[in-house]
Amino acid sequence: MDIQQLKNLFRKYNLKPNFTYGQNFLIDDFVLQDIVDASGVTSADAVLEIGPGIGNLTRLLCERAGFVLSIEKDDKFFPILHGIKKDYKKNFRFEIADALEYNFQSFFQEQGFKSYKVVANIPYYITGKILQMLLSAKFKPTSVTVLTQKEVARNLVARPGDLGLLAISVQLYGEPKIVQTVLAKSFYPAPKVDSAVVKIDLFKKPKYDIGDEKKFFKILKACFTGKRKQIHNTLVNNLKLEKDLVLKILSDIKIAPSSRPQELSIEQWIELARIIS
Repeated sequence: MDIQQLKNLFRKYNLKPNFTYGQNFLIDDFVLQDIVDASGVTSADAVLEIGPGIGNLTRLLCERAGFVLSIEKDDKFFPILHGIKKDYKKNFRFEIADALEYNFQSFFQEQGFKSYKVVANIPYYITGKILQMLLSAKFKPTSVTVLTQKEVARNLVARPGDLGLLAISVQLYGEPKIVQTVLAKSFYPAPKVDSAVVKIDLFKKPKYDIGDEKKFFKILKACFTGKRKQIHNTLVNNLKLEKDLVLKILSDIKIAPSSRPQELSIEQWIELARIIS
C-alpha cells in the first residue's frame, strides 16, 4: 500500500488519522510481511492483534494464523474490519473495545486455545501499559511481536548501566530482541522518530522468583523516581529507611552505595527487594 492508496481508503470510509489515539499507519508492505515472519505465526497459532486500524497487518495474520482476534478502540474502523470478517469468516473476529479493558484471556480460554501470540502495531503512547498488561496476565502469550519507537525498543533490551523500569518489567518474564529498524517514512503520517520491530519470547517457566510482585515493583518505582540519584539516597528518601540500615543491606549484598538504580542487575534488584520486604 502506498500513500495514495491509503488516502483513497480514507476517502472511501470518511477517515482521517486520529492523533488522540496516536495513529500513524504503517504502509510499507515489506515491513508488514517482516513483522508477521518475525512473529513465527503458523496455522497452529491463535493471535491477539491490538490496534488493527486499516487492517493491512490483520489480513496478513489471517492468511497465516489459525485464528486472529483483533481489538480496535476507534469505532470508525468498524467498516474496514467488517469487510475483513467477510473474507475470513472462519478464523477472524474483531471487537471494538479498549484493549486495556477487554478480557482477551477469558476469550481465548473459552474458545479452547491453550496458547496465543501477540502481534501488533500499537499506539506508541501506550506501549508500556500494553506490555505490562500482557506480561502480568495470568494467561500470558507465548510471544509478543510489536512495532514501537526505536528508543523504546532500545530501552527494552537494555543491560545493567541503562536498565530502566520497563526493561526490568519485560526481562523478568521474557527475552526481548530487536528484529529490525523501521524508518519514519514507512508510515503515514510519518512520525518524528524511527521505529523498530521487537519480539519478546516469554519464558515457559519463571526465570526469576520475585516473591510479592506488588511489593517488588513498589520498591523499584520508588527507587527509579530518582534514577539519577545514588541508590542509598533513594532508599532513604523515597522508602523512608534508616541510613545505617540501608548501608548495611547494600554492603551485605555487595552493592555500592553510590550506584545509580539503572546500574543494578535484575538479580540485584530481586535480592534487594527481598531483604527490604
